[in-house]
Amino acid sequence: MFKTNKNKNMSNSMQDKFDLISSSTFKREHSTVWVTNDYDQFSFIEENRPTSASHVSNIQESIAVKQLPVPIVVDEQYRICDGQHRFLACKNLNKPIYFVQVHKMTIEDIQRLNADTKVWSLDDFLASYCKRNKSEYLKYRDFKERYKFGHGECLLLLSGWKKHNSVKSVNQNFKDGNFKIINYGEAVNAADKINRVKEYFLHYKTRWFVAALVKCFKNEEYDHDIFIKKLSGQSAKLMKQADTDSYLINIEMIYNYNNSNKISLRF
Repeated sequence: MFKTNKNKNMSNSMQDKFDLISSSTFKREHSTVWVTNDYDQFSFIEENRPTSASHVSNIQESIAVKQLPVPIVVDEQYRICDGQHRFLACKNLNKPIYFVQVHKMTIEDIQRLNADTKVWSLDDFLASYCKRNKSEYLKYRDFKERYKFGHGECLLLLSGWKKHNSVKSVNQNFKDGNFKIINYGEAVNAADKINRVKEYFLHYKTRWFVAALVKCFKNEEYDHDIFIKKLSGQSAKLMKQADTDSYLINIEMIYNYNNSNKISLRF
């Protein structure tokens, strides 16, 4: 392992000019960029996001053409904080690893650092918090795996369906590690009801349809058994819509067909 040096092919005049510019324009930092071919000294941080084979492959193709001395970031134990994919690509190609060492890195620091490069997805945050045994996230993962809903639908069902909980704020709380399940039993009951629509409607798991049914469940006049019975005889009338309100109109039309006790679901 050794430090990187200045370009030995650089002429004295050019080097003098470079040093002058560096001293007058740029602040010189003291972080050392090291380079090594000893891959075994590095390790991964379990709470970091999972690596993507396709992303490693893309970086590998680029490095195979030309390797730029872009360093990975490691902590004092040589655990990789940023640059997991770059490390694996270099290792696969037997290329040297450039790295800088930063002490006292927390998992929150790593998340912020990674977010500046390849954006963390909700799957990445979920995996990270589950590895840290955060109970709310473990329960969320079990719910998601059981019902196969997307993140948007799971967050809608598990966050309590509050009007003031905007999608943006719920997502941010989830990313920040502050996600709370309001009523797990109620979410399970709602998910079971939604799944009863499966045999009649292909798009039963889409965000707007789930949101529409959630609103229906909050309506004391709505009876899901009646809706399923009506839907079984006129499933062709339930069509894919562009938003929640359109789905509510569609559901209301099916629900009220030949029903003496008509209800309003749109307000």
